[in-house]
Amino acid sequence: GLAYAMRAVINVTQNQTDAALADANRALELSPDSAAAHVALSYAQQASFQIDAARDTLLQAVARQPEDALAWARLAELQLMLGERQEALAAAQKAETLAPDLGRTQITLGFAALAEFRNEDARAAFEKAIQLNSADPLPHLGLGLAKISDGELEQGRGDIEAAVALDSNNALMRAYLGKSDFEEKRAPRDSEQFAITRGLDGMDPTPWLYQGIA
Repeated sequence: GLAYAMRAVINVTQNQTDAALADANRALELSPDSAAAHVALSYAQQASFQIDAARDTLLQAVARQPEDALAWARLAELQLMLGERQEALAAAQKAETLAPDLGRTQITLGFAALAEFRNEDARAAFEKAIQLNSADPLPHLGLGLAKISDGELEQGRGDIEAAVALDSNNALMRAYLGKSDFEEKRAPRDSEQFAITRGLDGMDPTPWLYQGIA
């Protein structure tokens, strides 16, 4: 089951969504109590835009493996995507209780706090995540967004630049860097980032919207 789960995640990263779903479902058939199999299926479902189904898969995972912190953290991510802020915060807090030194847990807790405009809590969580794993771009992105929300545009942009440096081919990171450049009126840097974003992900509406505003 674990082998199929790992292959499903690999297929997700290669945009082979049908193969990912097939492998993830097979993983769950072989290992129905495995949190890893449920997490893999949730990524395959998300890649196929089945966000509600992915959330339900993780609800099954934490019901079967209530002590698995990564499953709780992943559940919180999906609940945030669906706008279920209170549920996401509760899941993130559960993940932190189980594994306070897991970077992914702190990242999820940070974004849950950011969604509720509790920027101080968000910054603390992202800073702890960076201490745990400074090579992960997500907490740098989250910290930058929290600072920008507090009006610290230049400092926030610096954190987002760090996120882009760690994952330069990530369209989401590039889009947010373009937005931060736009807010600081740093033309043509903003347009350059939007152009890169369009090349990386032609389906992301963000660069088109902000380029139009610019």
